Amino acid sequence: MSLILFCEYSVPAASRDRFLDWVREAPSRWRGAELAENREQPGVFVELRRPKDEREASAMKKERLEGRSWTEMEAWVKGGREGIRVWTFAPLLRDPGAD
Repeated sequence: MSLILFCEYSVPAASRDRFLDWVREAPSRWRGAELAENREQPGVFVELRRPKDEREASAMKKERLEGRSWTEMEAWVKGGREGIRVWTFAPLLRDPGAD
């Protein structure tokens, strides 16, 4: 099964540059993740991670909300810790061209 761990949050314009500096200071923090910013709504960020199973997804979610230095970014995220939303998705359909 190909799961996706999806994390979404918003960083207000006044904090965006500092947040981006922090992101660039430690690229290893983002290992295994795709980090993207909304083109139409600057400051809205998503992270995509691909856990191998439900157990790894659960561990990633826990680590994402409680581990490493993520608490540093709470000061920049709109709503603080509660503003960081994490969900696990499972695909409904496979791309027939992927085989």
